[in-house]
Amino acid sequence: MKIIKRIATMLLAICLLVPCFATISQAADGIIFFTDLETKVGDTFTITGTVVARNSVLGDATVEMTYDTNYIRFMEGEGVNADGSGKLVFTGSGDGNSDRLEFDMTFQALQEGSTRLQQGSANVTNRSGESVDCESGFADVEIGEGDPSKILPVGKTKTVTVEGVEYTLSEAFTESELPTGFTAGEFEFDGETFKGAVQHSSGLVAAYLIDNEQAGNFWLYYAEDGSFYPFEEIMISDTYSIIVLDGTNEVKMPEKYAEATLDINGVSFPAWAEPEREGFLIIYAVNNDGEKSLYLYDSVEHTYQRMETPKTGTTVTPKEESTLDKVLEVITDYLVWVLVGVGCLIFILVILLIVTAVKLRNRNVELDELYDEYGIDEEDDMPKVQPKKNLFKKPLEEDDDFDDYYDDEEYYYDDEESDDDLAELREDFMTVAPKKSNLDEYYDEDDYVDDDYDEDYEDESHEEEDGTTTKGDTFEMDFIDLD
Repeated sequence: MKIIKRIATMLLAICLLVPCFATISQAADGIIFFTDLETKVGDTFTITGTVVARNSVLGDATVEMTYDTNYIRFMEGEGVNADGSGKLVFTGSGDGNSDRLEFDMTFQALQEGSTRLQQGSANVTNRSGESVDCESGFADVEIGEGDPSKILPVGKTKTVTVEGVEYTLSEAFTESELPTGFTAGEFEFDGETFKGAVQHSSGLVAAYLIDNEQAGNFWLYYAEDGSFYPFEEIMISDTYSIIVLDGTNEVKMPEKYAEATLDINGVSFPAWAEPEREGFLIIYAVNNDGEKSLYLYDSVEHTYQRMETPKTGTTVTPKEESTLDKVLEVITDYLVWVLVGVGCLIFILVILLIVTAVKLRNRNVELDELYDEYGIDEEDDMPKVQPKKNLFKKPLEEDDDFDDYYDDEEYYYDDEESDDDLAELREDFMTVAPKKSNLDEYYDEDDYVDDDYDEDYEDESHEEEDGTTTKGDTFEMDFIDLD
């Protein structure tokens, strides 16, 4: 009986131990580990990290790591991002057939001693998207005596203030940290040259700033006013991304689009609310190719879609638009109406030309008829009489000879031809009297009778009762100037 009890106790203990073994074996179905190594001061070395999914095909992996910046300095690593403060983040994917994924990181030893690269949190999945729990790993590094002269310079630094917060302008970033579409380049700030990121297609420049917590990030730098603007890269696809810009100074939106803000990773960016669709915002951004455009953001599905600039909105270049550009823009927007207006204007001008031509023709016909009626061919055909001197040089005396007083050369004529009326007039007033001995022989006393003389101007001493002017009286004569 005792033997049976002992056997039952043993079986019960075995049954209790079996679930424990199963739990232990399934507690970790993945592992992350790193290579240990020894190096010298000034030398560069590589630490290889490995992510393994046991009994499964590895999917995606994101691994965070930390290191002591006093002993080692991160140089570069494929798929590895560094913030300059001793924190690394690796992001990668398996090949779809293997259960593991490896990645390399290059460092430089700064001083003698022992240090450790420690793994932090990790997010690993298999090909089916199921989460894989992994054991944490680390890498111990022993640094011996070496050549400190091999240590690469960190680069220049400068303190800058952005919106009341102090940052350190640094050059301590690696090629792997450069944003998509950017390359390492130089820019001028406060009279000094610094290393930064440049997008040559758009001319954008990004500076690397480190905050008080030693976290480094790129900021857009505008040399025009020496200002910095938050840099936020949004991945649209595996190979395509956009960078959010401040479009308030570059884009003029129609009044129906109200100004709003879009929060991305704790940073607020200017945006416009889509009035016709709730939950949609419009932002201004630049893509990998350096093309600036508006993007429609869906706040529900968190997607971005490039869109055309609204017709009543205009994109403003850094230089102000000229009057000609504004006119061309209006013409483009209302091309049909402009063409109709131009056509109507041309039609009106043609009608006016026709009416003017008809009027001129009728006027010419009337003038021709008038000239024919009065026998006028040209304006120069009209006779001209131009006296050289006054008709009388002195008052006419009683005994003066008429021929002696007048000189035939006192008057000349531009044209001998004239009408009958003009000839008679000239004959009456300008024909030289027949040669007489004196004026008495030519004029008779009876010729000087003026019945119409105004009584207000009568001179009784020189006028008879019957109104006849007698010989020896003086009188005035008015001559008509034929000029």
